[in-house]
Amino acid sequence: MTKFSLFLLFTTSVFFMFACSREGLASVNMTGLIKERLPNGLTAIVKETQRAPVVAVQVWVKAGSSYETNEEAGITHLIEHMIFKGTEKRGPGELARIIESLGGKINAYTSYDYTVYHCVVPKDHLKTALDVLSDAIFHSTFDPNELEREKKVVLEEMKMRLDTPRTMLYEDLMKISYKLYPYNRPIIGFEETVTSFTREDILSYMKKHYRPCNMAVLVVGDVEKGRALKEIEEFFSSGKGSSCKEPAFPDEPEQFEPRITSRGMDCNEGYIAVSVSGIPNFNSEDVPALDLLGALLSDGESSLWVSKLKNKLQLVHNISAYAFTPKGPGLFEISSETDPDKLKKALEGILSELFKLKSMDFSKKEIEKAKTQVITDFIYSQETMEGEARKLGVFQVLSGDPLNEEKYIKKIQKLTPEDIKRICKKYINPKRINVSVVYPETINFNINKDELLTMIENVQKEAKNKAEGIISIGETPIKKFSLTNGVTVLCQESHDLPVVAIRAIFPGGLRYERSENNGIFNLFAKAWTKGTTFHNASSISEIIDGMGADLNGFSGKNTFGLSGRFTSFNFNKGLKLFFEILLSPTFPQDEIEKLKPHILAQIRKQDDYMPGVAIREFKKLLFSPHPYGMDVLGTPENVMVFSSEDLKRLYKEYVVPDRAIISVVGDIDAEELREQLNSILNSWQNESDSFLPTPPEPRVLSSPKVVNIHREKQQEHIVLGFMGTGLLKEDRYALEVLNAILSGQGGRLFSTLRDKESLAYAVTSFTDFGIDYGFFATYIACSPEKKLSAQKGLWRELYKIQNEPPTTEEIERAKNWLIGRYQISLQTPGAKAMDMGLNELYGLGANFYLKYPELIKKVSSQDVQQVAKKYLDSQRYVLVVVGP
Repeated sequence: MTKFSLFLLFTTSVFFMFACSREGLASVNMTGLIKERLPNGLTAIVKETQRAPVVAVQVWVKAGSSYETNEEAGITHLIEHMIFKGTEKRGPGELARIIESLGGKINAYTSYDYTVYHCVVPKDHLKTALDVLSDAIFHSTFDPNELEREKKVVLEEMKMRLDTPRTMLYEDLMKISYKLYPYNRPIIGFEETVTSFTREDILSYMKKHYRPCNMAVLVVGDVEKGRALKEIEEFFSSGKGSSCKEPAFPDEPEQFEPRITSRGMDCNEGYIAVSVSGIPNFNSEDVPALDLLGALLSDGESSLWVSKLKNKLQLVHNISAYAFTPKGPGLFEISSETDPDKLKKALEGILSELFKLKSMDFSKKEIEKAKTQVITDFIYSQETMEGEARKLGVFQVLSGDPLNEEKYIKKIQKLTPEDIKRICKKYINPKRINVSVVYPETINFNINKDELLTMIENVQKEAKNKAEGIISIGETPIKKFSLTNGVTVLCQESHDLPVVAIRAIFPGGLRYERSENNGIFNLFAKAWTKGTTFHNASSISEIIDGMGADLNGFSGKNTFGLSGRFTSFNFNKGLKLFFEILLSPTFPQDEIEKLKPHILAQIRKQDDYMPGVAIREFKKLLFSPHPYGMDVLGTPENVMVFSSEDLKRLYKEYVVPDRAIISVVGDIDAEELREQLNSILNSWQNESDSFLPTPPEPRVLSSPKVVNIHREKQQEHIVLGFMGTGLLKEDRYALEVLNAILSGQGGRLFSTLRDKESLAYAVTSFTDFGIDYGFFATYIACSPEKKLSAQKGLWRELYKIQNEPPTTEEIERAKNWLIGRYQISLQTPGAKAMDMGLNELYGLGANFYLKYPELIKKVSSQDVQQVAKKYLDSQRYVLVVVGP
């Protein structure tokens, strides 16, 4: 996990530069990017790129939860919640509605060291985005009534966190990893502090921290940077210039003995998190080496710990290692999930491998592979405007200069095996170990501090006695053409980034399963890359990781296939491996057996996420016996008996050329690709004469189906839904607009049931369209005492949309929201390749992305009311309630 994805976990491109000046401003300019300090002290950064007609706007405030006193715990997060609840000229919910009406999205998050307010909009609406964000940040009214309602929402969010094992795992870990530094408090705060806050408390905190000199405004996208800079000045230049003084943070004392905490929860998996304290902050010279160590240990199937602890020893279902290097003192962290009965063995294995690092000699090959992964992660992070803005924001806020990314990359490139060995010896210390464990409350688990000390002593001795040497483990037009064997190829050139995405897509997946083989396509997709006639699983992983590439099987409701992402300078090598896996898989039985425990763990883990439990039961009741009513992961009984021969038969029946769509997007030449594919795929011929099966129809829903599932949780999770329509049907587009009117921060459900009535933290509507059938559903999570009120609230809003046609404003907001979201979702080559391929396979056409906006624009208010009456039938619905 890179530092950028790590920063998101804890929140709830390289340029050449030259200095220049501008009267009254401090300025830095470089290719595609300009940075200026406005007279009021605010930093403005603009990055110009024309990859997509989209612009991301982010306001970074140097005020996170670590800036709070103990009495202020949670106020930063509460302000983030309140910031969109009305300004001097706009009412509650209006800010979100404005952005969503343009087709954009707006949100915010709070971290330990900063708060970020962000939105993405089509490029023509930059000025509106800046207006909305500046209005929210500088002119929010913090209405006392809204504040009391939002405090209730935050309390609901706290309850939701109490039901989430991974959230509690990390809160517990941070609590014991820091004794004085405020990272030991949860970002969300505590019930007693949040309920105590007044409007005056918020205004006082804002006055102290929300000052221009503590802010950076970033604009990244298809803009002209000079004009964008002027528009930032227009909306963010208020206030007098001043300097901001950093608060005095406490010194975190050195740790002299290991610590451990554990808790039992209503869950099915075992969860482990380990931290090593004493790690430096973001600006340390050692950070690149620590990040590279994390990549060495857990990035990719051939990485040291994934290969050994997950694949060889099968002690864990997954494992991640990464450096948490914020503005204050950092940690090196390890997280893992395992079978509950393996918790102690897994922890012992993790600690053993950790201490072995101190005496390990790393090979140059492994170091180079890890470098490739870190650097390609930087390249991939630029695929979306918001991703690039986020990366620049991290470097600006934590180091003071977005251009320090260039120095970071150069340091990564210069690292040697000796550098990694040095930091392992320097920072891995048994006295600085912290362990957090979450386990199912149904089992007897306990490790106290003395037992942890004994475990550490034993694994240290083992590491010393068995010290290992070198470890080496193993809108450009779409061009469409057909090959002689029936394969359809779609190709779209895009040369902005050195990235190429490829998808091979076939009809298959859940829709073509029966109860007796439910889950076979999911296992097939995972096993597809585990061996070919020419390479075994570890060799394949080695090649993939060495290129810094992604190559995986996938399977869903209607399709399955292969997915690849490569840098263009590795594309020929990647293409060769891609088609080797496509054409000559071996599905080794030993690899299948290794996959089974992980799939079984995934199946069990689903029961730890209550919204998923409710939705899964809803689909079962709505669709059975149609396969859409089954779980895409399958059943434990089926998974256990699937064999290599089963997967080979499936391959022969479904992986045939005349059903294949191969979709390629990125930095390639379409004509060269045509020649390559003709050569590579010439010998691939049909070996199946069978027809695709027709699935059974769902049972007729003639009356309501109501199910209550008892779980001892803090909240009730309610799904109320109806049979919908298929993705090829005309009603689909009116149903999408209906859903957009009800969902989102600016939607009716959120603004009424959450903002006005404070019934829940989470409430929304959602749709799903399959080839045969679809559904329309609503979801709300609330406290048990609010269950009936929540259900009544959902029905009230559903009746209202049937009886009162939506306003013109609502219709336009919903249409813009749908079109904008769709366009924003297609920023990456991989997303474009998948969208083109699926739409071609479904019969919508590869260029459906051009047709979709027009189909949405045709929907009228009467169309929405008509589908609401047609599908939201109070006599034919499914209601699932999961909770105490």
